[in-house]
Amino acid sequence: MFKDKFLFEKDFFKMVFSITLPIALQNVISFGVNAMDSIMLGSLGDIAVSGANLGGQPFFLMSMVGFGLIGGGSVLISQYWGQGNKEVIRKVMRISMLSVTLVSTVVALICFFFPYQVMSMYTNEPEVQRAAASYLRVISIGFVFYGIANNYMGSLRAVESVKMSTAVYAMSFFVNVFFNYTFIFGKFGAPALGIVGAAVGTTIARIFEFVVITIYMYGFEKKIGYRMHCMFKIDTDLLGDFIHHALPVVGNEMIWGLGATATSMIMGRIGSTFVAANSITLVISQLAQVFIFGISNAAAVVCGKTIGEGRMERAQKSANTLLLMAIVFGVISSVVILLIRTPFLSIYDVTRETKENAYNMLFMLALTQPIMAVDIISIVGILRGGGDTKLALALDGGGMWLINIPMGILTGLVLKIPPALIFISMRADSFIKIFIETYRIISGKWMRTVTR
Repeated sequence: MFKDKFLFEKDFFKMVFSITLPIALQNVISFGVNAMDSIMLGSLGDIAVSGANLGGQPFFLMSMVGFGLIGGGSVLISQYWGQGNKEVIRKVMRISMLSVTLVSTVVALICFFFPYQVMSMYTNEPEVQRAAASYLRVISIGFVFYGIANNYMGSLRAVESVKMSTAVYAMSFFVNVFFNYTFIFGKFGAPALGIVGAAVGTTIARIFEFVVITIYMYGFEKKIGYRMHCMFKIDTDLLGDFIHHALPVVGNEMIWGLGATATSMIMGRIGSTFVAANSITLVISQLAQVFIFGISNAAAVVCGKTIGEGRMERAQKSANTLLLMAIVFGVISSVVILLIRTPFLSIYDVTRETKENAYNMLFMLALTQPIMAVDIISIVGILRGGGDTKLALALDGGGMWLINIPMGILTGLVLKIPPALIFISMRADSFIKIFIETYRIISGKWMRTVTR
């Protein structure tokens, strides 16, 4: 029975983990950067932690659009990779790269010239608003560099090239931490800039990533052969395919990102203590979920490539097996959170109230991990890889705006219940979505051929 429905082959798991492990390592590195930022800023107090958290929200929103463009392009790239059509893959990358460059440029200009106006939407506390605006203005300088570098590395992941991006993130980690330490605390003769110093260090790291991937692109990458100067050579026929299949993914990430931004606005009005506790909670969440996000990326590539090869029965077995893996790694994630929450919180120099709120929120986070794992791997991995992007958009967007945000307003601003319960209420959509996702995947209706 199990052999008829699932894949327990060495080659399958080798392929999944060959993508999962480097991406998990990238996520660990990203966690390290965020943790070091959070710890350094935590020594400056709640205002600095809250300011950086809220000041980073426009970047988060922009990155969601960027992830949407990467994910949308990858829907096509992974299936064309299954066919071995490198020319079309280069054309898809051109469209995706031009799109992300235009979006990141617009967002960067708005955030650089109007940071106070942007931050006024997130918080009504003047001190937090000033700190967040000063942070936002500086990090906006790195938006375009990040957009281009991240899009390139994300596109290569769809053709199973993941080692380069791992190396870039590893080098960027040391660059980021060194310059953050230098400019936050005024070391090695540099001025002590506090929260602005964190933004300076992050921006330097973004520019560094861009330089490294440009050198790699022109000097070493042979698998696909995409080059930056070809960005404006757009294939109009393929543009229609990209819009049709990628737009739901872009819409998915953008609507979800706007929803996450709206929840940040709600948190900002609950108070800086809640914002700081949530910021700490999300840092630990990122570490606990490294394999979950790694498997979701692997799922998109594996399912897309298998469908591109025309092996639908194997694609269905792959999806079933990936759902089982989601449950297993969700449980592991829960255990990790419960084990590290106490020692991790001990290194933060924040108020007792903030630590207590974070401690309780982490317990709630641990309870939800198996459900969140199935949700993430289903939408970001299986459904997108299979080309079922419209359902993914409906589930993610609908869940965020019809469930999470109203629950946040009700519990946080109207009822004013304890922060841990507010936190879990703003994730309630996953408890409903997993039933729809699982049924869809088991039914086999998620598999769509998107290539010509």
